[in-house]
Amino acid sequence: MIAARRRRLEAALWRKTVEIFQKGMTFCELAAFIDELDCGLRAKLFERGSHREAIGFIEQELARGRLVIGSVRAVGDTQSHAVVVIGVEGLQTSRRFEAHALLILDPAEGPPAAMATCNARLHYRDSKSGDLPRYASYSTVSATFPVVLNGAVAVDVGAPDKPP
Repeated sequence: MIAARRRRLEAALWRKTVEIFQKGMTFCELAAFIDELDCGLRAKLFERGSHREAIGFIEQELARGRLVIGSVRAVGDTQSHAVVVIGVEGLQTSRRFEAHALLILDPAEGPPAAMATCNARLHYRDSKSGDLPRYASYSTVSATFPVVLNGAVAVDVGAPDKPP
């Protein structure tokens, strides 16, 4: 349990996390928080841009092997929701890969899918025509609704400075 840790990094992370838990944070604040940890992590922020640009950013960062936290907003809603993007789903023809969905871990998704390998999908491209529609379709075990990707933070872990 991280709360019982006394080492410098774990203790500092716990103190800062407790402060954030009550009020939340923006993606800009999250990127700054990651950079300030001084533990070799680097954050890259995508905060302003279109839904289609956010998809391109996320695909590119996943291809580079980075952890990506995405921000989705249901169409007609004003609040954004953070999710962990863990992969891309698509079709491979010869040597060409055509992505059409993001695989997501959503901390708000409850049982029975809460502990699944991926508990949500964000379909953003028509797999037959390859078109990018105006909205993506966010699907969980219990619901499907239109969303817009409106931000992301990519975290580059890099190589460890020293062995564990």
